[in-house]
Amino acid sequence: MSLLLLLLVLGASVLTTGLAIPSIRRWAIERDWVDRPDGERKLHHKPVPAVGGIAIAAGAVAGIIVLIAVEPILGLSLSLPPAGFWVGALLLFCVGVIDDRVGINFKAKLLFQVIAAYLLIHAGIRVDLSGIPFFAGDGFHEALYAIPLTLLWVVGVVNAVNLIDGIDGLAGGVVIIAFIAAAAVFGLHGNIALVAFAIPFAGAVLGFLYHNFNPASVFMGDSGSLVLGFVLAAFTLQAPMHADPLVSLAIPVVVLGLPIIDTGLSVLRRLFERKAICAPDHDHIHHRLSRLGSVRSAVMVLYAASAWFALAAILMSASIPVYAVIVLGLTAVTAVFGLRTLGYLHVRESIAQWKMATAAASEVPEETAPSPIAAPDESRAPTVRLYREIEVRRESARPGVDFSSVNAEEPAASAA
Repeated sequence: MSLLLLLLVLGASVLTTGLAIPSIRRWAIERDWVDRPDGERKLHHKPVPAVGGIAIAAGAVAGIIVLIAVEPILGLSLSLPPAGFWVGALLLFCVGVIDDRVGINFKAKLLFQVIAAYLLIHAGIRVDLSGIPFFAGDGFHEALYAIPLTLLWVVGVVNAVNLIDGIDGLAGGVVIIAFIAAAAVFGLHGNIALVAFAIPFAGAVLGFLYHNFNPASVFMGDSGSLVLGFVLAAFTLQAPMHADPLVSLAIPVVVLGLPIIDTGLSVLRRLFERKAICAPDHDHIHHRLSRLGSVRSAVMVLYAASAWFALAAILMSASIPVYAVIVLGLTAVTAVFGLRTLGYLHVRESIAQWKMATAAASEVPEETAPSPIAAPDESRAPTVRLYREIEVRRESARPGVDFSSVNAEEPAASAA
């Protein structure tokens, strides 16, 4: 009976979202509420309505209403999240809708994300550090670290889900797998009410995914990705995921391993290239996989990667700390191998190049006349500029060199 009722909750959320999307899509097209390709950030081939988040919200609400209605029959002690959770989710939903319609700059969206995270903290949902010996019995120091860590976690996950929403069907599938993994972990520890709470959200995204799989007829939009990232971040903080506090902190990171890794690589890449963190690029993991095959094949590979992270998180939760650390290590090694296969993490080669350049520069005599080369263009690759400067200095150190023959233009940097 309990299983049938939970399936009823799932069915309510799936059907509400799935049946609402065609009507919402037609409504959006009539009002020109579509996401148009721009050749830079938006690479789809035709205008597509970005109103999937509205249907997902409707499906989640419908599922929650059914869950509340069948709670007495299920015999669950269902404790819904506090008001701060719902207000924060509503705030990000409104921000997402406005951004999908007219656009909001990155700084403003970041501010609203921080406000939503603070509402969550104020409601009592935050990273739990109480079991760590360093903070034992010291509430002040625990809060001193727990509050910024919670802000970082919530804002980070919100942006990670938003950034991975780059090709058809990817973000929805990754979110569903993450919800299933987190619910399974809570179920292992007897938190059946939290398992039930995940069902309406996973079901709503499942109903959306039918319309979003390549070729997509509707996009999730920020109204979907911001809210789902917020709900996922809050959901993983609802209860401990392991008896050991450090392992418990690591498990949510593993659950969301794929979007977190992709976001981390994006931030590092843009900092290295001296671009704004919010600047668009086409070098995400899903972009590289799409170039190797197709959008569908890339999505399938990343579904498998997300499932691997999910399985690792479940195994960590069910293991003693030593075995959990081993699983974490194997997962990290596997992730590194996959990233290197795609051309990421070639750190050794980069370090060797910089060491060679530094050693060569140290060999140039101090009395060498300054190079007449023009000031380097800051937008060029730093390694290329450094090698060019060393080359010119070496030439200027030789007797009889005609400086007028030195070309002041730097060679164009090759694409990474």
